[in-house]
Amino acid sequence: MTTILRHPRPGFMWDWWAVDAQGFLVQFSGGPAPEHLLAHVDRVDAAAAWAEENCPAWFNDAPPSLHAFNCNGELPVYTRNSVPDSPLRLSDTPVAIADAAALVELNKTVGDTWTVYLDQGWV
Repeated sequence: MTTILRHPRPGFMWDWWAVDAQGFLVQFSGGPAPEHLLAHVDRVDAAAAWAEENCPAWFNDAPPSLHAFNCNGELPVYTRNSVPDSPLRLSDTPVAIADAAALVELNKTVGDTWTVYLDQGWV
């Protein structure tokens, strides 16, 4: 069954998190999110704000700790933009992030070669 994706706020960038099948934290930017996550929009906003303020190193050009994906903002197609050598485990993340990430569990482990097409039931 395909997960329904929607933009929480069309026209605005939105970051959200998931956890993969091995328990690693995955960060998505710039596109739609699974529809069931939108009921928790305040929690996701709080997680994004916390990360921007407290963990800028997660998102800069240093060796990444996150599996990170970007969307073009229109289609529900995400492409990996970083591959961590030692991914950050969900169990090691701050509560503000873990609380939102636990809402979306990916059914497959995020591997080195994935391009993620969320509209084809990947989540």
